[in-house]
Amino acid sequence: MNEAQNPSLTQRTREAATHAVDSTRGAATHAIDTTRNTASKAAHKTATGIESSPLAALVGGAAIGVAIGALLPRTEKERQTLGPIGKRLTDGAAAAARSARDAGKQEIESLMPDKQGAKDRAATVLGNVAKAAREGAKTGV
Repeated sequence: MNEAQNPSLTQRTREAATHAVDSTRGAATHAIDTTRNTASKAAHKTATGIESSPLAALVGGAAIGVAIGALLPRTEKERQTLGPIGKRLTDGAAAAARSARDAGKQEIESLMPDKQGAKDRAATVLGNVAKAAREGAKTGV
């Protein structure tokens, strides 16, 4: 038989690898598009929320400002003047900052693609590459 009728093991393996790379590229492109769409929807939802409830946005901004202020170092004069009131305010602001941080972290995590799902897809793609290479090698023997 000639080369055109019976492709070599190298050629079949090359074709299988090319197919696997193309499949992986398509999956990666889809993941990027999905992430972009999710981020765009989140930005739109945030803008809509601010437009529909500017008071809530203002309160949220003030809470962030208080939290940042609580994180700044205090001067000796502030310690003397505020005393225990300052400690209560600082503790309250720190708790508010932690709550805001945790809520923000949860929101960001909800926008990110599922880590385990991404790992599973990557494992599947790699499994398909290995399978295609084995099948290419089998048919060549």
